[in-house]
Amino acid sequence: MRAIIVDDEPLMITKFMRLSAGLPGLSVVGQFQDAETALAYAKENRVDVAFLDVELPVTNGIVLAKKLRKLREDIIIVFVTAYDEYIRDSNMIGGDYYVVKPYTREVLVLMMEKLEALAARQKKPVRIRTFGRFTVMKDGKPVPLVGKAKEILALVVTRRGKEISNEEIYSTLWEGRPYSNVNMSVYYNALRRLRAALKKAGLEGLLVRTPRGQMVDTRLFDCDYYDWKDGDPEHRALFEGEFLPEYSWGEYILAEIVNEGRD
Repeated sequence: MRAIIVDDEPLMITKFMRLSAGLPGLSVVGQFQDAETALAYAKENRVDVAFLDVELPVTNGIVLAKKLRKLREDIIIVFVTAYDEYIRDSNMIGGDYYVVKPYTREVLVLMMEKLEALAARQKKPVRIRTFGRFTVMKDGKPVPLVGKAKEILALVVTRRGKEISNEEIYSTLWEGRPYSNVNMSVYYNALRRLRAALKKAGLEGLLVRTPRGQMVDTRLFDCDYYDWKDGDPEHRALFEGEFLPEYSWGEYILAEIVNEGRD
């Protein structure tokens, strides 16, 4: 989850960053001391969670929360303040969580359990289509991906968040070419192009590097194949017999889908 923190006390921001460091699933992408700067950032960048102090100069945290909700109705709002008297106000605008200062890392760990459940219900701006030709859509527009870079992502997406080794990716996409350090350089060049394209589209967190290979962060996108696997009736009806027809290795997964549909 991409998060921002807004607090007019720099020491409070420093403390939050220290205590939240390493919490799984949380990436603080912006630190702000006033509402106006935070709001300007949120207009240009995806923000999933906002940690807001209530007593801010000029525009307080309650008002900022309302403005953030206008930008993205499902943004998670967490008020972080020394005054529990604001709980009623936060509830009135649909605040999702409330952390009272001073707090400990244990408090933030418990908070993250709640936020993970909330994040699972957020509307995701990225949709990946595998029924038919592979397409990555962000905010309704296709992300420009081409060649082997695109095919690498397609293959990793089919693993649904599980790691796939670099060697397996190479042997699948460059079938028939012997594995060697020299030949693997072709793969790594394509991988660099993929990462550059995702970064340019603001999706650098989608592809995750692992010790042995690659995986995708499935929290960042929806996928028709995943919905089909989960038995979603609406998306099962969308399958019309095609699964990544541009890639030969897609035939093996297509066979599994067809067989499962007959059961």
